[in-house]
Amino acid sequence: MKISIIAVAVALTGSAAQAQDVYAGVAFDYGSPHAGDAQTAASLMAGASYDLGTMSLGAEVEYGASATFGGDYDTARLRLIGGYDFGGVTALASIGGTRYDTGADTFTGYNFGIGAQMPVSDVLDIRAEFMRDMMEDYGTNVTTTRIAAIYSF
Repeated sequence: MKISIIAVAVALTGSAAQAQDVYAGVAFDYGSPHAGDAQTAASLMAGASYDLGTMSLGAEVEYGASATFGGDYDTARLRLIGGYDFGGVTALASIGGTRYDTGADTFTGYNFGIGAQMPVSDVLDIRAEFMRDMMEDYGTNVTTTRIAAIYSF
């Protein structure tokens, strides 16, 4: 339900064709749950952001699969993401919905995060983030550390 509400909010912000920056990326995630074993995941992400001067606002969707055999869960996130440009580094903050799929069960909740993004070239950025998934369906809360490469179209 929460992911549906966020999807409607993202749709109301406009289409990707109106965005000033459309991007896709790959990430390496390390998830540390409050209960259970830590897990590494490889994530694919795509998004669009709108430049508001020194600030930006956008939406991002991602899917992460366990990077090792026998991983506990796959992840899907839909996030609203904002940035503040400090010159060479953009500070990021995000909030959104999360869904974990264990194969036998699914758990939903919300997420929030902070991070930073730096350009490597005109089209390639490197991102570092900390995200917190708050799972309300009796799943465990997870803190994820992410390193990502972002390609802008």
